[in-house]
Amino acid sequence: MSLTEEADALNKAIEDKVPEIANPESTHVRLMRGLVDPASGDWQMDAQVRELTGADEEYLARVEAKKDVTYAEYMSALLKRATVSVGSIDISKDPSALDNLIIGDRDALFLGIIKCTYGVERTFNAKCNACEQKNDVTINIDDDFAYDPPSIDFHKPIPVTLRNGKTISLRLPTGADSAYVANKSTSTANQTTLMIARCTVWADGDKPLNVEEWARDLSIVDRNTIVKTLTDLTVGPKIGEVNVHCAHCQEPIRR
Repeated sequence: MSLTEEADALNKAIEDKVPEIANPESTHVRLMRGLVDPASGDWQMDAQVRELTGADEEYLARVEAKKDVTYAEYMSALLKRATVSVGSIDISKDPSALDNLIIGDRDALFLGIIKCTYGVERTFNAKCNACEQKNDVTINIDDDFAYDPPSIDFHKPIPVTLRNGKTISLRLPTGADSAYVANKSTSTANQTTLMIARCTVWADGDKPLNVEEWARDLSIVDRNTIVKTLTDLTVGPKIGEVNVHCAHCQEPIRR
């Protein structure tokens, strides 16, 4: 192509109508518990997220490549990159504030970032284990990961009655709790001890000198009651498998 022809082609491209690019999905995420603004003491429950960029992708790849990185650490890195604010809290100035979010709120932010980055629907290619045929599986973030409003006020302690009749108060685990337990625990039983110690709320003067020893000395029945109370609460979207059926043989495909 001559220089004149190249110039003509460039001019035509400039004159042609610029293709429309779809606007990104909503960047707003409504949280269930949120964060306390240290300045005002008010709960902040409206968050803003942004779409992930190539720079974020490279950063997260470096995080993932680290030896023994945990899921909680990777999730924290992602949320701190792409969460803009929680109410009046500017996350770029205080990224560690996100560690105080309950797990359900962190999951909601994660889905908000994925939705903002890729859109409400994502299509994957999945092979059916039954007939080995390939399927295009479409996941709708709003429909497949929908969640109900909380049934209790997560801003208040959750009462639990132990076998001796004593009532203790709990709070839901946060990202900081998950990271601490993942890094410090030596067994499943030890995970239970650490989580109970961190999630028990104490009135002034009632806190034991060694909370972990107190949690360790509880009966197995009481420990199971506390754990069941925390795990039975439906909090936020459930990040897990989505059930669809093969278009060829109708057998379920777990994605």
